[in-house]
Amino acid sequence: MMLVIDKIRNRIEEYQLIETGDKIVVALSGGPDSVCLLHALYQLKKEFNIQLYAAHLNHNFRGIEALKDAQYVTQLCESLDIMCFVKSKDVPQFAEQNGYTLEEAGRILRYEFFDEVAEKVGASKIAVAHNQNDQAETVLMRVLRGTGLQGLTAIHHKRGKIIRPLLDITRKEIENYCEEQQLQPRIDETNLEPIYHRNKIRLELIPLLQEVYNPNLVETLSRMAEILKSDNDFIDQQAKDIYSLLAKVETDGSIVLPIHGISSLHIALLARVFRSAAEALVGKAEVLEYKHIQNLYNLMQNSDSGQKIQLPMGMIAKKSYHKIIFTTVIEKEKELFSYQLEELDPIDISEINGKFQFSITNMSSLKEIPKGMYCKAFDWDKVSHKLVIRNRRDGDRFIPLGLQGTKKLKDFLIDKKVERNERDRIPLVCDGNDEIMWVVGYRISDKYKVTKETKQILIIQFIKNE
Repeated sequence: MMLVIDKIRNRIEEYQLIETGDKIVVALSGGPDSVCLLHALYQLKKEFNIQLYAAHLNHNFRGIEALKDAQYVTQLCESLDIMCFVKSKDVPQFAEQNGYTLEEAGRILRYEFFDEVAEKVGASKIAVAHNQNDQAETVLMRVLRGTGLQGLTAIHHKRGKIIRPLLDITRKEIENYCEEQQLQPRIDETNLEPIYHRNKIRLELIPLLQEVYNPNLVETLSRMAEILKSDNDFIDQQAKDIYSLLAKVETDGSIVLPIHGISSLHIALLARVFRSAAEALVGKAEVLEYKHIQNLYNLMQNSDSGQKIQLPMGMIAKKSYHKIIFTTVIEKEKELFSYQLEELDPIDISEINGKFQFSITNMSSLKEIPKGMYCKAFDWDKVSHKLVIRNRRDGDRFIPLGLQGTKKLKDFLIDKKVERNERDRIPLVCDGNDEIMWVVGYRISDKYKVTKETKQILIIQFIKNE
């Protein structure tokens, strides 16, 4: 039978958990798992040329017993000549103040402390003592709760700076190792009582399933999680490649996905592409649950442009013609602007970060009529009022160049597939307040076009500020 230390060495090498010269912070509770982990890594210290540090957090759950835990880990680290960091946190108070369960609060504060110690000592790895039984319990918990392929992969050997060298070691092997090495770890009596959901699975459900259905259940569930992880990693990589190819990041941080590029994807890939957008935006892919993926699919396939849905962590997804936009930016209320020009002097429009310039010339001296997107020519003699530059108003209409009758500005912009939040930023050059001469960047009015009868030409140029 392979020794525990050999199993750990093999897993370290197989999953590249440790590199030569690493500084590693070991999460040390004082229980059998973490004590086994610390001692085993100490045995491998010279072989891998690593520096070890220990971090112990008192959760303030267990009164005097917690103080004895801290005393034990301190003495253990002294005997191994390992620097130990001990900290006390009021986990129940933190949980109550922030609406967490005690388990959630404890986990958050533990990992904050581990990160703090790692930063202090310059460590690149944090070793935690999850074992094969923990893996099996996690798989069962997620099956009972309902989960997808990714959830069934459960606990991973390595994620970021977190490493789990004991993940293929059973709890029985750990207990035997501690006994053989005379380590005498601390026992948390609450782990022996079926008072928490995980404890009930550990103490009641798994023994029942082992007795009635499969005596090797722990190994079977752990092996299943590992197989599914390979499948999940492959699908994840395909989705990441698609996301990298299609996603566009706007200046405000919003993520834009083209509908034509993602609508034909298998739902397994589509869900991961959506989650990649969430991860890029708020740092957590898993924040999008199954119901959110379904809502996003319906938004993409069945909603009109301009529709939006609210997602967790302040995210909003909206459909804009051929795009799905993920954003945390709250749209500002419509900001009206209107500038009447007394003279044809250059004018800055701060609301749109640009300026207009004007010139008047005779038809006979003009070599070529400007046709650029932001430079247009108009029949100056048809302008009857002072020029006004403003954004759109309800009821605006104009005669687009080439048409005979008027058209609603709203319909014109919809036809041009201008996003709703951009429509109010389009400047309009008007003859007086009501007659639109130019929808800047799109079309001039047929009423003011230059003809053979034109004598004086007004040239207007819009320049975006750098």
